[in-house]
Amino acid sequence: MKTYKLDRVSGAKSGLDYDADLNEQQRAVVTAGSGPLLVIAGAGSGKTHTLTYRMAHLVDRGVDPTNILLLTFTNRAARSMTSRASELVGLNVTRLWSGTFHSTANRILRRYADRLGYPTDYTIIDRDDATTLMKSCVAGADVGHLERRFPRPKMLVNLFSFARNTGRTLAEALDERAPYFQELCEPIARILGLYQVRKREMGLMDFDDLLTNWRDLLVEHPDVRKELSERFEHILVDEYQDTNHVQGRIVDEMAHVHGNLMVVGDDSQSIYAFRGADYRNILEFPERYPDCHQFRLETNYRSTPQILDLANRSIAFNVHQYEKTLRAHRPEGPLPAHVHLEDANQQAAFICQRILEFVDEGLSLDDIAVLYRSHHHSMELQVEMTRCKIPFVVRSGLRFFEQAHIKDALSYLRFLFNHRDELAFMRLVRQWRGIGQKRAENIWMFLSSQPDTLEALRDERLIDNLPGRASTSWRRASELLDDLRKMRLGTSPAAILETLLDSDFYDHVQSSYENAENRLRDLEQLANYAAQFESLDTFLGEISLLSGVSGQEIGVGEARDDEFVCLSSVHQAKGLEWSAVFVLNLAHGEFPHRRALEDEGGLEEERRLFYVATTRARDDLYLCHPMTYSSRGSYRVVQRESKFIEEIRDDSQRSGEPLPWEDWRIEG
Repeated sequence: MKTYKLDRVSGAKSGLDYDADLNEQQRAVVTAGSGPLLVIAGAGSGKTHTLTYRMAHLVDRGVDPTNILLLTFTNRAARSMTSRASELVGLNVTRLWSGTFHSTANRILRRYADRLGYPTDYTIIDRDDATTLMKSCVAGADVGHLERRFPRPKMLVNLFSFARNTGRTLAEALDERAPYFQELCEPIARILGLYQVRKREMGLMDFDDLLTNWRDLLVEHPDVRKELSERFEHILVDEYQDTNHVQGRIVDEMAHVHGNLMVVGDDSQSIYAFRGADYRNILEFPERYPDCHQFRLETNYRSTPQILDLANRSIAFNVHQYEKTLRAHRPEGPLPAHVHLEDANQQAAFICQRILEFVDEGLSLDDIAVLYRSHHHSMELQVEMTRCKIPFVVRSGLRFFEQAHIKDALSYLRFLFNHRDELAFMRLVRQWRGIGQKRAENIWMFLSSQPDTLEALRDERLIDNLPGRASTSWRRASELLDDLRKMRLGTSPAAILETLLDSDFYDHVQSSYENAENRLRDLEQLANYAAQFESLDTFLGEISLLSGVSGQEIGVGEARDDEFVCLSSVHQAKGLEWSAVFVLNLAHGEFPHRRALEDEGGLEEERRLFYVATTRARDDLYLCHPMTYSSRGSYRVVQRESKFIEEIRDDSQRSGEPLPWEDWRIEG
């Protein structure tokens, strides 16, 4: 093992008992010598504890805190680790540079931005400001965006961000994220070029500029790279598996002089490819640093042996990984349950009943979580929890019925039901190209002045008074609304929604929202839910009640008002833990997602996602499999078990090993 090579006189010894405070694997990491170090830290293995002690040990051995750079993915994590390290050694470790990649980039660029042609007093713009500027660039680039379906400015900002952070060309980014706009690659490229020029002219940087400019500074200015690399004698990177293409290059350049680089992460928890994270950074680290020392943290302090057995056996099917086996520090617990349910409604009822039982047994609501692969998987559960008055918080974003694309669709139904609903009308009319706020107000003034608002939708006087693009757009909108108007009395809400999804509204979702496929699945789920209702009246009334009720009371136990069950996507749950965890919709094509079944790399990322979901649980884990679902048209479709369940089941049959779960079937 390498030893330290320090140029300075050793500082005061802290008297820390590294033997008592760390297990053997953690201690090896903390006391390792100089040079490149790769630490594969399994779930629940005390990664933060180990990093904190590593910083303390460096200072304890005489490294000046100002010569240490800690890069994390949240400023909160950086503050927590540096504050704790200061307490351990009794020195002001907070003098070290620590923070997110973006905050560190800003500190460096404030000194060197002029090397890249920026003023050092540049302004950082957020996503809203970037979207406003992009909108101006769309108009200024003269690409005929009003004559054809074109990506919204917000989508262009996100698309450009994805391309820059992953090192993809614009064409490659379009092919992956918005293939239906591939034919617009050339005009989009013109817009993005203008966007870059205008930012530089105005002395502006967006969040992505902070990273790309830091990288460019290091690559294009060797003297600056040498100065910074010599300054930061030791570089530590947390959650290294989540770094993207640009961040990976930055880390390598910053360690250029000394190579004292410790990266800590878990390739089995690399689940953010959709944000641009590149797990190859951690997998290929030994290739870039052939003399690196590798360490494993495999003692898990979170979960029972039964939960870890399931997680280990699942992730073993991944080919591209660092092999490791999580070992439980805790005693035996119950087997996870693989729960077979009739459909999503029975799934919701089962989970609510089990939550109420947990509360009756004394478990806090805060110690219970429901995790899902896609947001629409939670819709029926949100409805049932609201009915049961079980308080919940949606960590993955807005509650289902509060999402923008859901509100967009419901605005049509609300206006059809109540033609005096100006709010609903203003929301739906602005979804059509060429109709902004002022024009929408003018249309509404005309409609509301007519004896029959719905009949006036196709009034030629209205259409003729609109300018060209708006006239064409409104004619199509009025035809759709007229078709829906004829359906509203004698047709189910589900049929109305299905007609809406087959209309130009589909194009609106694609051009307005990222992850359009997931949004459309949400809308299909909404249509499936609407199939339970015979009239618009009852359907909209139910949604209004569900949106307005907060569920601040619970039927049994003594829950406090500030206790909530956590509903979360698995992506948002990473790094968290609960005593009891339910995983929804473990069915073929749902989890893993159907697109991943066609690609080995995608399937391995989905399996890592399943691994993250299972390792969030401390004591109780429920894997839920709805055996049927309603497709559009209300046909019942049988759903196979998730591939992640099937492969373990098949492997157990071949090897004779018992299954790492109990199979439950729910009746009633």
